[in-house]
Amino acid sequence: MRQLKIGFIGCGDVAELHYQGLSSCSGAELGGIYDTHTGLMHKRARQWGVTAFDSLEDMLREKQIDAVFVLTPAERHYTHVMAALEAGKHVLVEKPVADEMQQIEEMEKLAAARGLHCMPAHNYIYAPDMYRLKKNIAEGNLGQIAVSWILYHIRHSEELCRRYPGIIHQIGTHLLYAHRYLFGAPVSMSARTTRLLYPHLQRDDQAIITLTMPDGSMSNLFASFAVSDHSTNPWSFVVKVLGTKGSVQLSWQDVVLDRALGTLSQSYGRYEETYEHEIRYFIQECILSGRPPLSTLQDARAVLQLVHEAEQDAENHKRSL
Repeated sequence: MRQLKIGFIGCGDVAELHYQGLSSCSGAELGGIYDTHTGLMHKRARQWGVTAFDSLEDMLREKQIDAVFVLTPAERHYTHVMAALEAGKHVLVEKPVADEMQQIEEMEKLAAARGLHCMPAHNYIYAPDMYRLKKNIAEGNLGQIAVSWILYHIRHSEELCRRYPGIIHQIGTHLLYAHRYLFGAPVSMSARTTRLLYPHLQRDDQAIITLTMPDGSMSNLFASFAVSDHSTNPWSFVVKVLGTKGSVQLSWQDVVLDRALGTLSQSYGRYEETYEHEIRYFIQECILSGRPPLSTLQDARAVLQLVHEAEQDAENHKRSL
């Protein structure tokens, strides 16, 4: 059976991580790239030894391209996803999937009508240790869950923070879909933010989101672009769950390399591996076996709603001070 051919729409920083992940997966290979930034596109094409398409239409007309990864900024996702689905391509779309819930709903409807897979790139949950954590929770091995934390502390440059819409939208999305995957939907939520490192950018760079679950357990999600954690057992990215019969912690600190990749100045091996696991699932489980993703477009809509509510709650709190 021939290798599936994947096209990249967008060749920015995150494309490096997707390329590395795709290169580690059997059954598929990069078949071409497209980006409006032609200089970057041709540079990537030379690096990766693939075709650079002159237009998005040319890529989507290419019959050898079976699926596309939409790796452009979020405000372009809707247009690119809909065009790819119209062209009969399966789609993996980076997060946040869209800026409006109606846009995600339209993606979902078109994918279903065309019999295609459209999978949100919710990469954190495809790590094997995340699956094991969910399995232990679901099987009751931890007993009654009392409290959980999902923590992210990685300092970002001013240039990078300027490109991002704010900490809740950029990182809170990751934390919220991971929380939904593990625990389901909350019954209440509150959020607070700060502008600590680069206040002149008018971007929130720290956020705490507190969630209460139907069983009375609580979850604390915290994200920071302002600081990194250099202490013993650092909280660069940590998930910790405490139950009445046991506790679990997972972390990205197992493998840390002194090299830049994607948007980060150093490499977290566990983080990079999430792309490989996510892409393998998309290829083998979704496209080849017809299974739904672990986190669906319906989940993406629910998370976007929480993102909007968290941003509004944080803004209301600032106004009340």
